[in-house]
Amino acid sequence: MSAIKEKKIKRFSFIIAAAGLGERMGGSPKQFRNLGEKPLWQWSLSVTEELLEEKKINEVIVVVPGFAVERVKKEVAKITRFPLCYVVIAGGTTRTESVKKALKSAHEEFVLIHDAARPFLSVKLCERIMDTVSSEHGVIPVLPVTDALKKIERLEKNIMVSSVSRDKMYRTQTPQAFPRAILLEMLKDNVSYKDEAEVWVKSKCLLETVEGDSLNMKMTYPDDFKIAEILVERKKEYRTGHGFDIHPLVPSRILILGGVPIDSPLGLDGYSDGDVLTHTVMDALLGAAGLPDIGRIFPANDPIYKDAYSFELLQEVLALLQKENWKIEWIDVTLQAQVPHLAPYIDVIIQKLESAFAQIQEQKNIIHIKIKSGEHIGPVGRAECMMCSAVATLSRNGRLH
Repeated sequence: MSAIKEKKIKRFSFIIAAAGLGERMGGSPKQFRNLGEKPLWQWSLSVTEELLEEKKINEVIVVVPGFAVERVKKEVAKITRFPLCYVVIAGGTTRTESVKKALKSAHEEFVLIHDAARPFLSVKLCERIMDTVSSEHGVIPVLPVTDALKKIERLEKNIMVSSVSRDKMYRTQTPQAFPRAILLEMLKDNVSYKDEAEVWVKSKCLLETVEGDSLNMKMTYPDDFKIAEILVERKKEYRTGHGFDIHPLVPSRILILGGVPIDSPLGLDGYSDGDVLTHTVMDALLGAAGLPDIGRIFPANDPIYKDAYSFELLQEVLALLQKENWKIEWIDVTLQAQVPHLAPYIDVIIQKLESAFAQIQEQKNIIHIKIKSGEHIGPVGRAECMMCSAVATLSRNGRLH
């Protein structure tokens, strides 16, 4: 028998607390307000995805208001790579009640509890916390108070201002980590707490601290969003991709461009519907995202794609972009065709493509299409084929860490 005792692996559930009403922010609940191109609550998902991929956590419990449960379930299923690891539940009327419900839904020995109002969480901070928590003590991330502190008391018409020492004063952040069963037992008294560390300390249990992260700011007031937007914009990532395709024109085929049937004696030959414009747009988008081209994603030797409607394949490509958090900024298309006369169809094609883009973003007017004649020169000019090229620009919010 080995004299070295094997270290026990700690198993974690990750709770995202997003059930509050955000009353100090005003308006609709702040967790559904967009920061960059996605709702505030979704920012924490990028960290949980990385932790799941590295098998450092085993499940994620997302707690939202009751009215948002079904909507958030659908969004989680669309944007996560590990949908089976996520559970979306309705919260309570207080933070403590919401956390208690999440603890009951969780299964692992330890829990990380994070406020969705803190969008710039880092994996490194989570790892520091997870390495430190144990069955004997909880862990919270803290940062020293650097501002001068004042205590203000209003007594009738007088205002009393006094200084408060900032020595040994710290700001508490999330996520906070605890043994799940012990914390759940502590919350049986139905008292509301500002955070889980408060009840932990009240119960005289051991609490360790780790260094917090100054970027792990909390969105509480409107100005917090303004600061966060500046940080996000400075870290925005842009990519450009190029697409090209060519298909022969043949009789007895329906001509489809951009998902739109075109009145024409000739159609485009191909394993699918031969929609050269949609194929080109897809490859430009995939190139910008650094993903495989359509030949690898939708191989021509797969019977499932025989005579496939390319517009539906475009929707699958857009779903891939959404999972990678890409937003389409602009697509510029040049289609070379001698026949038929396509100018009357340009606006219809643009509208059709825009209807597909609407599945991943609200922004419109993001595609431009130009039709160029072959001038009776070469295979395009002889109406033997159509050629298409496109350039697509994508963007996504960069990680601050």
